[in-house]
Amino acid sequence: MDIKGTIVILNYMKAARAVENIRCLMSQETVFNFKLFVIDNSCDPRQAKILEEETRKYPNAELVINKKNLGYAGGHSVIDGKELGDYIVSVNPDILFKEKDALQKMMDYMDEHRDIGILGPQQINDSGELAMSVRAFPKFYLQVARRMFLRHLPVIKDKVAYDEMRHLDYSVIQDVDWLQDSCVAIRRDLWEKVGGYNGYYFLFMADTEICVRAWKEGYRVVYYPETRVYADGIRLSAGGITKFFSSWIIRQHVIDSLRYQLKHFCEPNPREAYYGKKREINKEKS
Repeated sequence: MDIKGTIVILNYMKAARAVENIRCLMSQETVFNFKLFVIDNSCDPRQAKILEEETRKYPNAELVINKKNLGYAGGHSVIDGKELGDYIVSVNPDILFKEKDALQKMMDYMDEHRDIGILGPQQINDSGELAMSVRAFPKFYLQVARRMFLRHLPVIKDKVAYDEMRHLDYSVIQDVDWLQDSCVAIRRDLWEKVGGYNGYYFLFMADTEICVRAWKEGYRVVYYPETRVYADGIRLSAGGITKFFSSWIIRQHVIDSLRYQLKHFCEPNPREAYYGKKREINKEKS
């Protein structure tokens, strides 16, 4: 069977769950092969040992132990030039592919719709709650308001709800602004065109950025609930504004969010621009 894609699991201190993830992936029922890279950013020999013991069982799996935490984009960049197949599938360590045909369904749908650049399945947390993996293109003031009492003010409340896509019908296949990349399939042509995840961001916003680039390059970003994966539901960025002073992760989220806003300040919405261009083309044809 041909290699259809490259799957990347970037681990940080979740090796035990990542082992479950690997086993689920290796049990997927597909008509294609795939290459699996497990990349460890933990800088912890106990994490490395757990991952090494599991990955050595599979000839199509390769383990990369980073000597320092390279961040999200940097962690993924260690496979540059090693990608195989038509797709890059970026998977958080806590994701479990419990449905045996999940990968097959995702690849088939993207094969059938060549204008899709990024696709993400539905996600269910271990608690049974639906994970809201879809977001609107971020506005910094809303990201701050979400962590404060301001999110409950009448003027802000609806805007925060829209930013979090709480109105979305998560049972419908649909185009979206951007997908949190806890589990996404990215067309390799797009991945190589944009240079993978942007190293301008250390930990957050690289997923937002690649979706922005997808729309700008003429690809769609699609939420695909015809299959689902399962997550532990633990978000690194969870917490109120008071955690800013005690949590390096929250501070990094703020820094990366500011970087995103400065980079895209006053830019038009790329998804709306994509649709506008489509409408113009259709007008010319008619």
